[in-house]
Parts: sequence; structure tokens; C-alpha cells
Amino acid sequence: IPNGAWAMLPRRAHVFMTRLFNGILRTGHFPTIWKLGKVIVIPKPGKDRRYPASYRPITLQPTLAKLFERLVLKRIQPSLVLRDEQYGFRAGHSTTLQLTRVIHHLTGELNSGRHTVGVFLDVEKAFDRVWHAGLAYKLLDTPLPAMLARLLMSFLSGRRFFVSVEGYASDPPSICA
Repeated sequence: IPNGAWAMLPRRAHVFMTRLFNGILRTGHFPTIWKLGKVIVIPKPGKDRRYPASYRPITLQPTLAKLFERLVLKRIQPSLVLRDEQYGFRAGHSTTLQLTRVIHHLTGELNSGRHTVGVFLDVEKAFDRVWHAGLAYKLLDTPLPAMLARLLMSFLSGRRFFVSVEGYASDPPSICA
């Protein structure tokens, strides 16, 4: 179902989705079928297509799952404690803004005659390599309601994907991190 079609659904469909989403929240169980992602690959411009690194993998998720994830994010966002310096994976915090902030700081320090040292860290595929057991432990130490912490752990566990290339699909292995 295309994303724009949801707004055109009849009222009873919205009531059904509300009941479904509330049931998921109540049980703390993310539906297994929503944990299966379809990975498609898009060639990177100007790269030799003979090499796997020349492709950008994109995971397609069920529309209902994406909608539910957005609703849960709105609910948990007030409980998130993020440092102002964290710019990755945050709305309104682009790398361009972070670079501008760093240049502004460096210019100020140099103009004041002070020395500045910068240490920059970019962890490759950081999101893909999150240690789920460690994350579960951290979730228990947050002000999140236990129901949401349980749901987030259900969301992360048992995820699977398959790769689809030119009409062929791979077997779906489990994702472990």
C-alpha cells in the first residue's frame, strides 16, 4: 500500500489500525511479519558495477511497520537523552551543520590565540553493529515505561531480511548484532 493511500482509507480502517497498534503496545510484541525486510541494491554513480561495494543497499519495510515505528518514536523521543554534539541520525542535525559548528569553534579559538585539537570518530556501520544485549541493559536504565522497553527489544530481536536482485530473492537469514 503506498504511503499516501493511508489518508484516503475509510474511518473503520483507521479504527482497526488504532486497535492493532494499541494491542502491539499492550503486549510489547512487534509482529514477526513486520521484521522481514526486502533489501534492494542501487548502483552508486560512477562506480564499477562488478564489485559489491559499488552498490547501495536499501531495506524496504512494510508500510504499517514504518507508520507504527514513527508513532513509537514520537512517544519515546521526550525520554531520549542525546548530547547536543551528536549529529548522526537526528532530524535537523546534518553533517553540514556540524561542520559549520566545528569551523565556528576553531575560528573562535584561533582568533583568541588558543590551540585546539580535534578528534573525529566515524564508526562504520555503527547502527548495523549495535550490541542488542547491551542496548537492552541500557534501556532498563532509562525512564522509558517497561512496556516500551519490552517492545523495543521485540522490535530488535528476530529480524530477518532477503535480498532481491533482478527478480531473484535470497533466503532470509536472521540478523544478529
